[in-house]
Amino acid sequence: MKLAPAKKQPLTSTDSIQIRRSAKAKRLRLAVKPGLIELVIPKGVAEAQALAFLNQHKAWAEAKLLELNGKASLIPPTENFTARSTLPWRGKEIPLLIQEAPSSRVRVAVDEAVHIALPQGLKEMRDEVALRAFYVWVSRWLRGRVALLAERHAPLCNLRQREIRVKRMKTRWGSCGPRNDININWLLALAPESVLEYVVVHELCHIAERNHSPAFWSLVAKHLPHYAVERRWLKLHGGELMRRFNL
Repeated sequence: MKLAPAKKQPLTSTDSIQIRRSAKAKRLRLAVKPGLIELVIPKGVAEAQALAFLNQHKAWAEAKLLELNGKASLIPPTENFTARSTLPWRGKEIPLLIQEAPSSRVRVAVDEAVHIALPQGLKEMRDEVALRAFYVWVSRWLRGRVALLAERHAPLCNLRQREIRVKRMKTRWGSCGPRNDININWLLALAPESVLEYVVVHELCHIAERNHSPAFWSLVAKHLPHYAVERRWLKLHGGELMRRFNL
C-alpha cells in the first residue's frame, strides 16, 4: 500500500514564542516582551524563511527574555569573545572552538572544549550572539547542576530551597531570598566544582541562619568541613573571573 506523504506542519505559536502574521509589517522581526518572544511575519513571507530567521536570532531573543523576566540582567558583549582560544570551564581552561555552519541555528556544546556553531554572515554581531548563546546554555546546565548539589546537602539539616535561579550578579556569587529562593551567579559554572558546591551550601544554610554568625559558619562546616579552601579560592580568583567577562 502506498503511503501518502506526510503533511508539513505549519509554523505555530508555542508557550514562549508567539507567531503573528501581519499585513502591515515590512520585514521579519522578533519582538521580546516579558514572558514572550513574538515572531512577526509579513504577508507573502514563506514559513521556511520565517523559521530560518527565528532560529538565527533565537539565542539573542532568549537572553533578552531572561532579562525582561527579571531572571538575569543582559550581559554586555565581551570584546573579541570569538577571537579567544580558551575559556574557563569548571576551573580549567579548555579550548574555545567557534565555527560557522550552514545551519541557521546557533548551537553550543561543551565536552573537552567549548563548541559554538554560528550561522554564516553575522559580521559585527558575531561576538554578541556567541557570548549570549554561551550564557543561555551555561544557565540551563548550571540550574540542573545546582539542583543536584542542593538535593545532596538538603537532607542533612532539612534545608529545602523553593526555587533555583541562575542570574548575572555583579557583586555576589549567590543569595538566598526571603522565600528561600536560591540565586546563583552564572560564572560559577566556570569555577571549580568544589567552589560551586560551597556557594550552594552557603546559600542553603541561610535558610536556617539569615546572617554570618558563628552558628551559620558551624552549619556550613557541618556540610563542608573544609569550606575555607573554596572560600579562599573565590577571594583570590573571583574578581579576575568577573573582570574577564566585563561584569
